[in-house]
Amino acid sequence: LDTRSAMVKLEDLHFFRKVPRDLTEATLAGGGLSLISAFIMTYLFVTNIAQYIATLHTTSIVLDRSGDHRLQLNFNITFPHLACRFASVDVSDVMGTQILNVSRAVQKHHIDGEGRFVGMVEDRAKELVYGEAQKKGANARNDGHSVEVFDTAAFEKLVGETDLVLVNFYAPWCPWCQRLAPVWEEASEQLAAKPYASSVTLVKVDCTTSSATELCKSQHVHAFPTVRVYRDRVTHSQENYMADRTQKALLKFVENNLPAHASESGAAPLPFWEQIEIEVNAPMGADGCIIQGSLLVNRVPGNFHISAHSNSHSLHMPAINLSHVVHHLSFGRALTLPEFQSLPKEVAAAWNPLHGTAFVARTQNVTIEHYLKVVHTTFERQPSPATHINTYQYTINSHQYEDHSAYPALVFSYELAPVEVIVRLEQESFASFLTQICAIVGGVFTVTGLVIFCLSPPPPHTYHTPTLPPVTHTHTPTPTPHSPPRLPQTHAYPTPTPPQHSPTPIPPPHLPTPTPVPHSPTHTHPSHIVSGVFTVESGW
Repeated sequence: LDTRSAMVKLEDLHFFRKVPRDLTEATLAGGGLSLISAFIMTYLFVTNIAQYIATLHTTSIVLDRSGDHRLQLNFNITFPHLACRFASVDVSDVMGTQILNVSRAVQKHHIDGEGRFVGMVEDRAKELVYGEAQKKGANARNDGHSVEVFDTAAFEKLVGETDLVLVNFYAPWCPWCQRLAPVWEEASEQLAAKPYASSVTLVKVDCTTSSATELCKSQHVHAFPTVRVYRDRVTHSQENYMADRTQKALLKFVENNLPAHASESGAAPLPFWEQIEIEVNAPMGADGCIIQGSLLVNRVPGNFHISAHSNSHSLHMPAINLSHVVHHLSFGRALTLPEFQSLPKEVAAAWNPLHGTAFVARTQNVTIEHYLKVVHTTFERQPSPATHINTYQYTINSHQYEDHSAYPALVFSYELAPVEVIVRLEQESFASFLTQICAIVGGVFTVTGLVIFCLSPPPPHTYHTPTLPPVTHTHTPTPTPHSPPRLPQTHAYPTPTPPQHSPTPIPPPHLPTPTPVPHSPTHTHPSHIVSGVFTVESGW
């Protein structure tokens, strides 16, 4: 009994009671709208499932929470027209830090003009030693024993007639050239007394004269003095003499590189790429350099720049071309490939936006500057801090200008923002997903019902007329002393006929219940209804 009573009470709680099918009516418009509603609900259902499965990225900005005082800067840049021996990486900032020719964690790769790898380059810690002239007051131009060449034709003729030629490309204003000039002349004088003098020639070329300018340009001379080695009567050289600049060192180098027929031992010299005194040029003299590595800089506004420097050469400013291609430039620790692939697209795009970008110097003596705005960014994949990825995004503006008062340079100026961008990976909760699904189903059903109600015509008005039996009215007159008695009179009323145009019977009108008339001594009017007959009796 208790169970049945509980079930009855549960049935009474039914909010959505069924309507008998006989009381509903289907229409063509309703069917079409129902089909459209089904498509709409299916589309919204599928899109909400896709949104529920997909992950969302929310972004917030807070003050920079990093407690590091140093920032790692990673770079990989190609210079097609800058020799590695002249490339220098320098760092400076607003706190007064200034570091020149950074070599720690920086690598230089020697390439040719086409980008082909030639070899690794190591910074030389040893400085070149200069010799003193034995003849005081000797003049390199008037009292010299070396051959001076003034144009390309004479140069090619001289190189084509000698097995081993050392050429000193110099400029009179260069202090290093002025120190080398007397040593070069005395070495040439001592060489003339050697038995192999006919196989070796020391030559000098003044690159500041108009006739020799094209020769120096064709030989890719970028600094003074440049000592080149030409072998086997070939007018192109891949060798730079980089040993000490003394008479003894020059003569020793010549003896170690004599051709086999002129050498006392008859042995061929070592290949030039195995000799420490020689720096190898790229084929056809087009030297380039790839500089890559990382720097630790202070977390304050500053810059790092790459320019041409030398402790033993005077650079020819018009010949310095710092056109470059940036392969990589980022801040913070280097990311692994899985970490980079997990970053949101907008964060990954701003992590290394300069990737593959080329910058070409349009004229001579051009300095190229890049201005970087750096923002610390944290990507939180999960609530655990161990899974967070700390990286940096930056924006860049670049421009170039001519500066004839200083050597051309490539400058990267950076400034860190005091805020931190936090990107969180979030997913929609199941409760929210379920709420949206219910809202979709209920909302579409409600709107569809309203549309059907507005489009459906109003139902026609119908009347049901019942068939009534004849009504008989009986009147009995009241007898008087002067009149004979009369029989009661009965009046028959015809039954109303329903209208012919109505397909359904008209509902019966409401007939009031007759009220009985009270009896009097002279008149009696009893009234009653029997089997649908209304009878009235009267008497005189």
